[in-house]
Amino acid sequence: MGKYKKRPDGRYATTIMMGYKSDGRPNNVFLSAKTEKELKEKIFEAKMKIKQGELIKSSDTLLKDYADNWIKTYKASVGINTKAMYKNALNYIKPELGHLPLDKIRRSDVQKLINDNQEHPRTCEIIRLTLAQILNSAIDDKLLHENVAKKATLPKRHKAEKRALTELEKEAIRKADFTPRERAFVTLIYFFGLRKGEALALTKADIDFKNKILTVNKSVVIDVNKTIVKEGAKSDAGNRTIPIPQSAAPFLRDYLKTLDTFYLFSGKSADTMSETQYRRMWKHIVEKMNDAVTTEKEKLIGAEPIQGLTAHIFRHNYCTMLYYSGITHKKAVELMGHADMKMIMEVYAHLDDKKEAVQEKLDHAISL
Repeated sequence: MGKYKKRPDGRYATTIMMGYKSDGRPNNVFLSAKTEKELKEKIFEAKMKIKQGELIKSSDTLLKDYADNWIKTYKASVGINTKAMYKNALNYIKPELGHLPLDKIRRSDVQKLINDNQEHPRTCEIIRLTLAQILNSAIDDKLLHENVAKKATLPKRHKAEKRALTELEKEAIRKADFTPRERAFVTLIYFFGLRKGEALALTKADIDFKNKILTVNKSVVIDVNKTIVKEGAKSDAGNRTIPIPQSAAPFLRDYLKTLDTFYLFSGKSADTMSETQYRRMWKHIVEKMNDAVTTEKEKLIGAEPIQGLTAHIFRHNYCTMLYYSGITHKKAVELMGHADMKMIMEVYAHLDDKKEAVQEKLDHAISL
């Protein structure tokens, strides 16, 4: 008995899938022939054309519709922050290109979108990354045969040099009139090099004074203005234990005694702080640091010597302290919670250059 059923009219017939319709359903195409051999040849020919991209049709599938389905279907299991990044990129992409059918999007359309946002290089990177992934997915779904986003040119991005705390900022930390909560947060990011989300997710159980270690095994993330404590740090390498420095232990021990909550930084109506509450706390921290090192005369003219200070600068400062302490590269990677040595080596290479004072040594060596 043949593989294909013979119809009452004597012809052999079958249905094969040729891509997808605009609503995402399979585009099934009917084929028939006088003989089974002829039908097999038609099927083979059609499949070859599909493979070569000749029969790929996007029909009237709009970018905005496909993008929404892409987020729901193919990015359902990505992390909260990653999903937020994609959604933010779509806020730029959909108003400008969302109305276009997938096969009508041109490289010039993508380039114009990037050019319109060139003052924000990182945003441009995320736009191209997201759009390229969407179009790659459309190719896999047989709706496209070319990704026009891949060759779009990004504006030059001048990477800001990472820095440690200045001597003035260190002085301000010592002198500032912080609340116990503010002092606790500054202590944790200064003495342990924690990421903001790691510090905000800490509980009393994470600080072991007997064994003198602090455990990092979770992080706070923000999902549509809702704070969530995610079990597990930013990466597997982020799960780690960090020695408690002797100079930080007394204050932390006293601070924990004052808490009637499990989390070290609880919110008003939740276990942990909201993003808004954190930003308010950080604003107060910087204001108090400025107040501590600004003279009365400078205050009259509104001078603020400490500018652009972020929690991540404290983390870079911790990495710098590890370098000067003589701790091995491998141990520094573990303490920082990095997946590999790349970031550590970048910092250490920069510090090596400063330590070497190459120009000064060369000038002395080759002087007459």
